[in-house]
Amino acid sequence: MSAITVADLEGALARREFTYWYQPKISMVLGTLCGAEALIRWRRGDQGLVPPGAFIPLAEESGFITEITLGMLDTFARDTAALEREAPGLITSFNASARDIEDGRLLEALERRIERGELVAEATEVELTESAVIVADASFRGRLNRLRAHKVHLAMDDFGTGYSSIETLSALPFTAVKIDQGLVRRMEQSEKDATLVETSIRMGHRLGVEVVAEGIETEGVYRRLQAAGCGVGQGYWMGRPMPLPELLALAASGRSWPGGARGLVHMATLDHLEWRKALVDELLMLPPDREVPASFLRFAADSSECRLGRWYHGPGRQLAALEVYQDLAAPHDALHACGARIVAAARRGARVDDLLRELDELSLWSTQVIGCLHGVEHAMLLGARSLRQACSVAPVAVGDVTGARGEAAGAPQRRASRAVGASTSGGSQGPGRRRPSEAPASAPRTSPASLAPPSG
Repeated sequence: MSAITVADLEGALARREFTYWYQPKISMVLGTLCGAEALIRWRRGDQGLVPPGAFIPLAEESGFITEITLGMLDTFARDTAALEREAPGLITSFNASARDIEDGRLLEALERRIERGELVAEATEVELTESAVIVADASFRGRLNRLRAHKVHLAMDDFGTGYSSIETLSALPFTAVKIDQGLVRRMEQSEKDATLVETSIRMGHRLGVEVVAEGIETEGVYRRLQAAGCGVGQGYWMGRPMPLPELLALAASGRSWPGGARGLVHMATLDHLEWRKALVDELLMLPPDREVPASFLRFAADSSECRLGRWYHGPGRQLAALEVYQDLAAPHDALHACGARIVAAARRGARVDDLLRELDELSLWSTQVIGCLHGVEHAMLLGARSLRQACSVAPVAVGDVTGARGEAAGAPQRRASRAVGASTSGGSQGPGRRRPSEAPASAPRTSPASLAPPSG
Protein backbone atom coordinates (compact mmCIF):
# COMPACT_ATOMS: atom_id res chain seq x y z
CA MET A 1 0.00 0.00 0.00
CA SER A 2 1.40 3.42 -0.99
CA ALA A 3 2.06 6.11 1.61
CA ILE A 4 -1.07 7.88 2.79
CA THR A 5 -1.29 11.59 2.03
CA VAL A 6 -3.46 14.42 3.31
CA ALA A 7 -5.26 14.30 -0.05
CA ASP A 8 -6.19 10.69 0.74
CA LEU A 9 -7.64 11.79 4.05
CA GLU A 10 -9.59 14.59 2.38
CA GLY A 11 -11.03 12.12 -0.13
CA ALA A 12 -11.93 9.63 2.59
CA LEU A 13 -13.82 12.30 4.53
CA ALA A 14 -15.65 13.43 1.39
CA ARG A 15 -16.64 9.84 0.58
CA ARG A 16 -17.70 9.20 4.21
CA GLU A 17 -15.25 6.36 4.60
CA PHE A 18 -14.56 7.24 8.23
CA THR A 19 -16.70 5.65 10.90
CA TYR A 20 -16.69 5.17 14.66
CA TRP A 21 -16.05 1.94 16.49
CA TYR A 22 -16.77 1.85 20.21
CA GLN A 23 -14.81 0.35 23.09
CA PRO A 24 -16.95 -0.44 26.15
CA LYS A 25 -16.36 1.19 29.54
CA ILE A 26 -17.34 -0.87 32.56
CA SER A 27 -18.43 0.21 36.04
CA MET A 28 -16.00 -1.67 38.26
CA VAL A 29 -18.45 -1.26 41.16
CA LEU A 30 -21.55 -2.72 39.51
CA GLY A 31 -19.80 -4.79 36.87
CA THR A 32 -22.05 -3.41 34.12
CA LEU A 33 -21.64 -1.38 30.94
CA CYS A 34 -21.53 2.33 31.80
CA GLY A 35 -20.30 3.96 28.60
CA ALA A 36 -18.01 3.72 25.58
CA GLU A 37 -15.23 5.56 23.79
CA ALA A 38 -15.70 6.41 20.11
CA LEU A 39 -12.59 5.57 18.06
CA ILE A 40 -12.06 6.62 14.43
CA ARG A 41 -11.83 3.83 11.87
CA TRP A 42 -11.22 4.15 8.12
CA ARG A 43 -12.73 1.62 5.73
CA ARG A 44 -10.85 2.40 2.52
CA GLY A 45 -12.91 1.12 -0.38
CA ASP A 46 -12.24 -2.55 -1.08
CA GLN A 47 -8.94 -2.40 0.84
CA GLY A 48 -10.70 -2.90 4.17
CA LEU A 49 -9.85 -1.18 7.43
CA VAL A 50 -6.75 1.01 7.53
CA PRO A 51 -4.87 0.68 10.85
CA PRO A 52 -5.34 3.87 12.94
CA GLY A 53 -1.59 4.16 13.36
CA ALA A 54 -1.27 4.50 9.57
CA PHE A 55 -3.29 7.70 9.30
CA ILE A 56 -4.00 9.29 12.72
CA PRO A 57 -0.43 10.66 13.19
CA LEU A 58 -0.56 12.28 9.73
CA ALA A 59 -3.98 13.76 10.47
CA GLU A 60 -2.71 15.23 13.74
CA GLU A 61 0.56 16.56 12.32
CA SER A 62 -1.15 18.18 9.34
CA GLY A 63 -4.01 19.65 11.38
CA PHE A 64 -6.56 17.77 9.27
CA ILE A 65 -7.66 15.94 12.41
CA THR A 66 -9.87 18.94 13.18
CA GLU A 67 -11.72 18.51 9.89
CA ILE A 68 -12.21 14.80 10.63
CA THR A 69 -13.51 15.55 14.14
CA LEU A 70 -15.96 18.14 12.78
CA GLY A 71 -16.99 15.90 9.90
CA MET A 72 -17.72 13.00 12.26
CA LEU A 73 -19.96 14.94 14.68
CA ASP A 74 -23.16 14.00 12.82
CA THR A 75 -22.15 10.33 12.94
CA PHE A 76 -21.40 10.62 16.64
CA ALA A 77 -24.78 12.28 17.28
CA ARG A 78 -26.68 9.57 15.36
CA ASP A 79 -24.78 6.76 17.06
CA THR A 80 -25.23 8.13 20.57
CA ALA A 81 -28.95 8.71 19.90
CA ALA A 82 -29.28 5.03 18.99
CA LEU A 83 -27.37 4.03 22.10
CA GLU A 84 -29.53 6.33 24.23
CA ARG A 85 -32.64 4.55 23.00
CA GLU A 86 -31.20 1.12 23.79
CA ALA A 87 -29.45 1.94 27.09
CA PRO A 88 -30.38 5.36 28.52
CA GLY A 89 -27.85 6.92 30.85
CA LEU A 90 -24.59 5.71 29.33
CA ILE A 91 -21.84 8.26 28.68
CA THR A 92 -20.09 8.14 25.29
CA SER A 93 -16.81 9.94 24.67
CA PHE A 94 -14.85 11.05 21.64
CA ASN A 95 -11.30 12.35 21.34
CA ALA A 96 -10.42 15.96 20.57
CA SER A 97 -7.05 17.60 20.10
CA ALA A 98 -5.83 20.95 21.40
CA ARG A 99 -6.24 22.29 17.85
CA ASP A 100 -9.89 21.22 17.85
CA ILE A 101 -10.55 23.25 20.98
CA GLU A 102 -8.46 26.25 19.90
CA ASP A 103 -10.15 26.30 16.48
CA GLY A 104 -13.50 27.19 18.06
CA ARG A 105 -15.64 25.50 15.39
CA LEU A 106 -15.93 22.29 17.39
CA LEU A 107 -17.34 24.13 20.39
CA GLU A 108 -19.87 25.97 18.22
CA ALA A 109 -20.87 22.75 16.42
CA LEU A 110 -21.39 20.94 19.74
CA GLU A 111 -23.45 23.82 21.11
CA ARG A 112 -25.68 23.89 18.02
CA ARG A 113 -26.40 20.17 18.23
CA ILE A 114 -27.10 20.37 21.95
CA GLU A 115 -29.47 23.32 21.50
CA ARG A 116 -31.30 21.51 18.68
CA GLY A 117 -31.64 18.38 20.80
CA GLU A 118 -29.49 16.29 18.44
CA LEU A 119 -26.95 15.57 21.18
CA VAL A 120 -27.54 14.91 24.88
CA ALA A 121 -24.91 16.94 26.70
CA GLU A 122 -25.01 14.83 29.87
CA ALA A 123 -24.38 11.71 27.77
CA THR A 124 -21.39 13.23 25.95
CA GLU A 125 -17.75 13.34 27.04
CA VAL A 126 -14.79 14.99 25.30
CA GLU A 127 -11.39 13.40 25.92
CA LEU A 128 -8.27 15.58 25.74
CA THR A 129 -4.69 14.40 26.15
CA GLU A 130 -2.49 15.66 28.97
CA SER A 131 -0.03 17.14 26.45
CA ALA A 132 -2.86 19.18 24.92
CA VAL A 133 -4.03 20.78 28.13
CA ILE A 134 -0.62 21.51 29.66
CA VAL A 135 -0.32 24.53 27.37
CA ALA A 136 -3.87 25.74 28.01
CA ASP A 137 -4.22 29.51 28.06
CA ALA A 138 -7.13 31.66 29.24
CA SER A 139 -8.97 31.29 25.92
CA PHE A 140 -8.57 27.49 26.01
CA ARG A 141 -9.85 27.35 29.59
CA GLY A 142 -12.77 29.54 28.64
CA ARG A 143 -13.86 27.13 25.91
CA LEU A 144 -13.65 24.18 28.29
CA ASN A 145 -15.75 26.10 30.81
CA ARG A 146 -18.36 26.71 28.11
CA LEU A 147 -18.59 22.97 27.47
CA ARG A 148 -19.00 22.29 31.18
CA ALA A 149 -21.69 24.96 31.37
CA HIS A 150 -23.66 22.77 28.94
CA LYS A 151 -22.96 19.77 31.25
CA VAL A 152 -20.69 18.06 28.71
CA HIS A 153 -18.20 15.81 30.54
CA LEU A 154 -14.46 16.44 30.11
CA ALA A 155 -11.78 13.78 30.55
CA MET A 156 -8.01 14.21 30.69
CA ASP A 157 -6.62 11.34 28.62
CA ASP A 158 -3.24 9.61 29.11
CA PHE A 159 -2.99 10.89 32.68
CA GLY A 160 0.34 9.92 34.23
CA THR A 161 2.50 10.26 31.12
CA GLY A 162 4.50 13.06 32.72
CA TYR A 163 3.16 16.16 30.99
CA SER A 164 0.65 17.42 33.47
CA SER A 165 0.77 18.76 36.97
CA ILE A 166 -1.74 18.71 39.78
CA GLU A 167 -2.08 22.45 39.27
CA THR A 168 -3.18 21.93 35.66
CA LEU A 169 -5.72 19.30 36.68
CA SER A 170 -7.15 21.44 39.46
CA ALA A 171 -7.28 24.60 37.30
CA LEU A 172 -9.31 23.07 34.47
CA PRO A 173 -12.92 21.82 34.72
CA PHE A 174 -12.24 18.13 34.16
CA THR A 175 -14.77 15.61 35.39
CA ALA A 176 -12.58 12.54 34.78
CA VAL A 177 -8.99 11.42 34.31
CA LYS A 178 -7.95 8.39 32.27
CA ILE A 179 -4.86 6.73 33.63
CA ASP A 180 -2.30 6.05 30.91
CA GLN A 181 -2.71 2.56 29.52
CA GLY A 182 1.05 1.96 29.55
CA LEU A 183 1.11 2.31 33.33
CA VAL A 184 -1.94 0.07 33.68
CA ARG A 185 -0.49 -2.67 31.46
CA ARG A 186 2.76 -2.73 33.45
CA MET A 187 1.05 -3.07 36.84
CA GLU A 188 1.64 -6.82 37.08
CA GLN A 189 5.33 -6.51 36.15
CA SER A 190 6.25 -3.29 37.98
CA GLU A 191 5.30 -2.53 41.57
CA LYS A 192 6.39 1.08 40.98
CA ASP A 193 3.91 1.46 38.12
CA ALA A 194 1.22 -0.19 40.24
CA THR A 195 1.93 2.31 43.03
CA LEU A 196 1.73 5.23 40.58
CA VAL A 197 -1.64 3.98 39.33
CA GLU A 198 -3.04 3.48 42.83
CA THR A 199 -1.77 6.92 43.90
CA SER A 200 -3.43 8.47 40.84
CA ILE A 201 -6.72 6.81 41.79
CA ARG A 202 -6.51 8.26 45.27
CA MET A 203 -5.60 11.71 43.96
CA GLY A 204 -8.51 11.68 41.51
CA HIS A 205 -10.83 10.70 44.34
CA ARG A 206 -9.64 13.59 46.49
CA LEU A 207 -9.95 16.05 43.62
CA GLY A 208 -13.51 14.92 43.01
CA VAL A 209 -13.04 13.53 39.50
CA GLU A 210 -13.93 10.15 38.03
CA VAL A 211 -10.97 7.81 37.51
CA VAL A 212 -10.95 5.61 34.41
CA ALA A 213 -8.25 2.98 33.88
CA GLU A 214 -7.63 2.02 30.25
CA GLY A 215 -5.49 -0.76 28.87
CA ILE A 216 -6.85 -3.49 31.19
CA GLU A 217 -5.84 -6.78 29.57
CA THR A 218 -6.03 -9.28 32.45
CA GLU A 219 -8.44 -10.09 35.25
CA GLY A 220 -5.61 -9.66 37.75
CA VAL A 221 -5.12 -6.01 36.78
CA TYR A 222 -8.89 -5.46 36.80
CA ARG A 223 -9.18 -6.86 40.33
CA ARG A 224 -6.29 -4.78 41.66
CA LEU A 225 -7.70 -1.58 40.18
CA GLN A 226 -11.11 -2.43 41.61
CA ALA A 227 -9.66 -2.99 45.09
CA ALA A 228 -7.84 0.35 44.84
CA GLY A 229 -11.13 2.17 44.30
CA CYS A 230 -11.04 2.74 40.53
CA GLY A 231 -14.54 3.46 39.29
CA VAL A 232 -14.43 2.68 35.57
CA GLY A 233 -12.35 0.29 33.48
CA GLN A 234 -11.64 -0.03 29.77
CA GLY A 235 -9.53 -2.57 27.92
CA TYR A 236 -9.37 -5.74 25.86
CA TRP A 237 -10.16 -7.95 28.86
CA MET A 238 -13.67 -6.42 29.01
CA GLY A 239 -14.17 -5.66 25.33
CA ARG A 240 -12.36 -4.64 22.17
CA PRO A 241 -13.49 -1.74 19.95
CA MET A 242 -16.57 -2.80 17.98
CA PRO A 243 -19.03 -1.40 15.41
CA LEU A 244 -22.14 0.29 16.74
CA PRO A 245 -24.48 -2.70 16.12
CA GLU A 246 -22.27 -4.90 18.29
CA LEU A 247 -22.24 -2.28 21.06
CA LEU A 248 -26.04 -2.04 20.91
CA ALA A 249 -26.26 -5.83 21.18
CA LEU A 250 -23.88 -5.77 24.15
CA ALA A 251 -25.98 -3.11 25.86
CA ALA A 252 -29.14 -5.18 25.36
CA SER A 253 -27.56 -8.46 26.50
CA GLY A 254 -27.16 -7.57 30.16
CA ARG A 255 -23.65 -9.02 30.18
CA SER A 256 -21.81 -8.47 33.43
CA TRP A 257 -18.23 -8.37 34.69
CA PRO A 258 -16.83 -8.66 38.22
CA GLY A 259 -18.36 -5.98 40.44
CA GLY A 260 -17.42 -4.94 43.94
CA ALA A 261 -17.48 -2.01 46.37
CA ARG A 262 -14.47 -3.01 48.46
CA GLY A 263 -12.37 -0.27 46.89
CA LEU A 264 -14.99 2.34 47.76
CA VAL A 265 -15.02 1.21 51.39
CA HIS A 266 -11.22 1.48 51.40
CA MET A 267 -11.50 5.04 50.06
CA ALA A 268 -14.09 5.89 52.72
CA THR A 269 -11.74 4.63 55.43
CA LEU A 270 -8.90 6.80 54.11
CA ASP A 271 -11.26 9.77 53.90
CA HIS A 272 -12.08 9.43 57.58
CA LEU A 273 -8.46 9.00 58.66
CA GLU A 274 -7.46 12.08 56.67
CA TRP A 275 -10.31 14.10 58.21
CA ARG A 276 -9.21 13.21 61.73
CA LYS A 277 -5.53 13.90 60.94
CA ALA A 278 -6.39 17.31 59.48
CA LEU A 279 -8.38 18.22 62.61
CA VAL A 280 -5.57 17.19 64.95
CA ASP A 281 -2.94 18.96 62.82
CA GLU A 282 -4.86 22.24 62.81
CA LEU A 283 -5.61 21.96 66.51
CA LEU A 284 -1.90 21.58 67.27
CA MET A 285 -1.08 24.56 65.08
CA LEU A 286 -3.56 26.95 66.71
CA PRO A 287 -1.71 30.12 67.72
CA PRO A 288 -1.40 30.96 71.43
CA ASP A 289 -3.81 33.88 71.14
CA ARG A 290 -6.47 31.38 70.00
CA GLU A 291 -7.40 33.27 66.84
CA VAL A 292 -9.10 30.37 65.10
CA PRO A 293 -8.45 30.32 61.33
CA ALA A 294 -11.40 29.98 58.97
CA SER A 295 -10.09 26.62 57.73
CA PHE A 296 -10.64 25.16 61.21
CA LEU A 297 -14.36 25.92 61.12
CA ARG A 298 -14.98 23.15 58.57
CA PHE A 299 -14.64 20.59 61.36
CA ALA A 300 -17.91 21.88 62.80
CA ALA A 301 -19.80 20.87 59.65
CA ASP A 302 -22.63 18.35 59.67
CA SER A 303 -21.68 14.69 59.29
CA SER A 304 -23.31 14.56 55.83
CA GLU A 305 -20.89 17.18 54.46
CA CYS A 306 -17.57 15.37 54.85
CA ARG A 307 -16.31 12.90 52.24
CA LEU A 308 -17.24 9.90 54.39
CA GLY A 309 -20.72 11.35 54.92
CA ARG A 310 -21.20 11.94 51.21
CA TRP A 311 -20.18 8.36 50.57
CA TYR A 312 -22.51 7.04 53.28
CA HIS A 313 -25.54 8.94 51.99
CA GLY A 314 -24.66 8.43 48.30
CA PRO A 315 -22.79 5.51 46.74
CA GLY A 316 -22.50 3.70 50.06
CA ARG A 317 -26.26 3.11 50.00
CA GLN A 318 -25.51 0.06 47.88
CA LEU A 319 -24.57 -1.57 51.17
CA ALA A 320 -27.69 -0.52 53.08
CA ALA A 321 -28.80 -4.14 53.54
CA LEU A 322 -25.77 -4.78 55.76
CA GLU A 323 -26.51 -4.23 59.45
CA VAL A 324 -22.97 -3.06 60.11
CA TYR A 325 -23.43 -0.36 57.46
CA GLN A 326 -26.44 0.95 59.38
CA ASP A 327 -24.35 0.85 62.57
CA LEU A 328 -21.93 3.39 61.07
CA ALA A 329 -24.37 6.33 61.31
CA ALA A 330 -24.40 6.77 65.10
CA PRO A 331 -20.62 6.93 65.77
CA HIS A 332 -20.10 9.07 62.68
CA ASP A 333 -22.72 11.58 63.86
CA ALA A 334 -21.23 11.55 67.37
CA LEU A 335 -17.76 12.10 65.89
CA HIS A 336 -18.91 15.25 64.11
CA ALA A 337 -20.77 16.49 67.17
CA CYS A 338 -17.50 16.14 69.05
CA GLY A 339 -15.66 17.97 66.27
CA ALA A 340 -18.16 20.84 66.53
CA ARG A 341 -17.55 21.04 70.28
CA ILE A 342 -13.80 21.18 69.73
CA VAL A 343 -14.22 24.06 67.28
CA ALA A 344 -16.55 25.91 69.67
CA ALA A 345 -14.16 25.37 72.59
CA ALA A 346 -11.21 26.63 70.57
CA ARG A 347 -13.12 29.73 69.50
CA ARG A 348 -13.96 30.66 73.08
CA GLY A 349 -10.36 30.13 74.20
CA ALA A 350 -10.79 26.93 76.21
CA ARG A 351 -7.82 25.49 78.08
CA VAL A 352 -5.62 22.88 76.45
CA ASP A 353 -6.79 20.28 78.99
CA ASP A 354 -10.41 20.82 77.95
CA LEU A 355 -9.52 20.47 74.30
CA LEU A 356 -7.59 17.26 74.99
CA ARG A 357 -10.57 15.73 76.78
CA GLU A 358 -12.74 16.41 73.74
CA LEU A 359 -10.01 15.02 71.51
CA ASP A 360 -9.90 11.83 73.58
CA GLU A 361 -13.63 11.39 73.07
CA LEU A 362 -13.26 12.09 69.34
CA SER A 363 -10.63 9.34 69.17
CA LEU A 364 -13.04 6.86 70.72
CA TRP A 365 -15.73 7.67 68.14
CA SER A 366 -13.09 7.53 65.38
CA THR A 367 -12.14 4.01 66.46
CA GLN A 368 -15.78 2.95 66.27
CA VAL A 369 -16.15 4.47 62.78
CA ILE A 370 -13.12 2.55 61.54
CA GLY A 371 -14.42 -0.62 63.18
CA CYS A 372 -17.73 -0.26 61.34
CA LEU A 373 -15.99 0.25 58.01
CA HIS A 374 -13.86 -2.84 58.63
CA GLY A 375 -17.04 -4.67 59.54
CA VAL A 376 -18.55 -3.69 56.18
CA GLU A 377 -15.53 -5.20 54.43
CA HIS A 378 -15.81 -8.40 56.46
CA ALA A 379 -19.56 -8.67 55.77
CA MET A 380 -18.92 -8.34 52.02
CA LEU A 381 -16.25 -11.03 52.21
CA LEU A 382 -18.55 -13.40 54.10
CA GLY A 383 -21.40 -12.72 51.68
CA ALA A 384 -19.16 -13.42 48.70
CA ARG A 385 -17.94 -16.72 50.15
CA SER A 386 -21.44 -17.87 51.04
CA LEU A 387 -22.67 -17.13 47.53
CA ARG A 388 -19.80 -18.99 45.92
CA GLN A 389 -20.54 -22.03 48.07
CA ALA A 390 -24.28 -21.91 47.36
CA CYS A 391 -24.10 -21.44 43.58
CA SER A 392 -22.96 -24.02 41.10
CA VAL A 393 -22.99 -21.48 38.26
CA ALA A 394 -21.22 -18.14 37.89
CA PRO A 395 -23.06 -15.71 40.19
CA VAL A 396 -24.13 -12.16 39.55
CA ALA A 397 -22.07 -9.34 41.08
CA VAL A 398 -22.24 -9.44 44.86
CA GLY A 399 -19.33 -8.14 46.90
CA ASP A 400 -16.23 -8.94 44.91
CA VAL A 401 -17.71 -11.98 43.14
CA THR A 402 -17.47 -12.37 39.38
CA GLY A 403 -20.72 -11.67 37.55
CA ALA A 404 -22.38 -14.06 35.15
CA ARG A 405 -21.09 -13.13 31.72
CA GLY A 406 -23.39 -13.34 28.77
CA GLU A 407 -26.45 -13.50 30.98
CA ALA A 408 -29.58 -12.67 29.00
CA ALA A 409 -31.08 -10.08 31.31
CA GLY A 410 -32.28 -6.54 30.65
CA ALA A 411 -30.28 -3.51 29.64
CA PRO A 412 -27.44 -2.46 31.99
CA GLN A 413 -29.45 0.20 33.75
CA ARG A 414 -32.10 -2.37 34.68
CA ARG A 415 -29.49 -4.55 36.35
CA ALA A 416 -28.00 -1.93 38.64
CA SER A 417 -29.84 -3.37 41.62
CA ARG A 418 -27.56 -6.42 41.47
CA ALA A 419 -24.82 -4.38 43.09
CA VAL A 420 -22.87 -5.20 46.20
CA GLY A 421 -24.82 -5.95 49.35
CA ALA A 422 -28.22 -6.57 47.66
CA SER A 423 -30.11 -3.39 48.60
CA THR A 424 -29.36 -0.27 46.60
CA SER A 425 -32.27 1.97 47.44
CA GLY A 426 -32.01 5.52 48.63
CA GLY A 427 -29.02 6.77 46.65
CA SER A 428 -29.05 10.03 44.78
CA GLN A 429 -26.47 9.14 42.17
CA GLY A 430 -25.54 5.89 40.46
CA PRO A 431 -22.27 4.06 39.87
CA GLY A 432 -20.23 3.94 36.76
CA ARG A 433 -20.87 7.46 35.40
CA ARG A 434 -24.58 7.10 34.67
CA ARG A 435 -26.33 10.45 34.53
CA PRO A 436 -28.44 11.23 37.63
CA SER A 437 -31.48 12.01 35.49
CA GLU A 438 -31.31 8.61 33.83
CA ALA A 439 -29.97 6.36 36.59
CA PRO A 440 -32.58 4.24 38.34
CA ALA A 441 -33.28 4.83 42.01
CA SER A 442 -31.68 1.48 42.69
CA ALA A 443 -28.29 2.59 41.40
CA PRO A 444 -26.61 5.27 43.55
CA ARG A 445 -23.88 6.96 41.55
CA THR A 446 -20.28 6.06 42.43
CA SER A 447 -18.58 8.87 40.62
CA PRO A 448 -15.73 10.24 42.73
CA ALA A 449 -17.28 13.64 42.19
CA SER A 450 -19.91 12.54 44.70
CA LEU A 451 -17.27 11.17 47.03
CA ALA A 452 -14.91 14.06 47.25
CA PRO A 453 -15.88 17.73 47.32
CA PRO A 454 -15.30 19.14 50.82
CA SER A 455 -12.42 17.82 52.86
CA GLY A 456 -13.37 15.86 55.95
